[in-house]
Amino acid sequence: MGRSRPRVLITEELHASHAALGADVEVLEESDLWSRREDLRRQIASAQGLVVRNHTRVDRELLAAAPVLRVVGRLGAGLDNVDVEALRERRIDLIHGGGLNARAVAEYALGAAIVLVRRMTESDRQVRAGHWLRHVGLELRGQTLGVVGLGATGAELCRLGLALGMEVIGHDPFLAPPELVVRASLEELLRRSVVVSLHVPLVPATRNLIGGAQLALMPRGAILINAARGGVVDEVALADALRSGALGGAALDVRPEEPPSSDDPLRALDNVLLTPHLAGLTRQSQEAIAEHVLRGIRQVLMGANATGSD
Repeated sequence: MGRSRPRVLITEELHASHAALGADVEVLEESDLWSRREDLRRQIASAQGLVVRNHTRVDRELLAAAPVLRVVGRLGAGLDNVDVEALRERRIDLIHGGGLNARAVAEYALGAAIVLVRRMTESDRQVRAGHWLRHVGLELRGQTLGVVGLGATGAELCRLGLALGMEVIGHDPFLAPPELVVRASLEELLRRSVVVSLHVPLVPATRNLIGGAQLALMPRGAILINAARGGVVDEVALADALRSGALGGAALDVRPEEPPSSDDPLRALDNVLLTPHLAGLTRQSQEAIAEHVLRGIRQVLMGANATGSD
């Protein structure tokens, strides 16, 4: 009797084909399985592979229900929903798409900055309501862009900002900035930047990294963009700064709670661009990430060494 086919669970939207796993791998793809925890626990009992995005909690409780699990694939860069230490203890491989959506997120951040400094969302609402009010906006050429976090995404945004003719300064306690980007402390960056974009992981040191004291350092009318993780920004302080006019606008692609509650105070503000965690979602990025992660999972399941894994 031949060996049974390895089994892989895909618990969230893949946004691509799972063909890279191969026809000799059994695949269960259910985009809402992450939300049915007991079903997930039952299904993972016989799975050798698991593919998740940012909703599925890969914690010790789930791993306890997965006695034959050999590899976890994360379709994205952030790992705050994955207990990496628990995987190491079990010698379960982890493969992620870190860096493969950097261009997508960087383009989102730059696009959001343009939308906000030209007050496009506010103007759109006004025209739809029957008002024809023309706003004087701001060109980004010659303005200062502050990039917090200089990994793949932050570095890519630095390059895009330079190409647009902006002065670019960066802050990262570990990584050096790209060529032509000036390194600065967080405080100096906030004081100097007309546009501040956040590209850091959510770890204890970055939780509420940007709060009331930090927002108060920014020039009046400046723009804040968060396409990193929701917990990096104190949203109560952010709402206060936006209402008072101290901050000119904000773009939030990520929130502490996703989706946010129906009484979210930021929904009522015209100077906020709100999007549902889609900065990294482009056809190109999702195809590249899926190909990388699924091929890596196949290599592990078929006995080869995975590439791009932790």
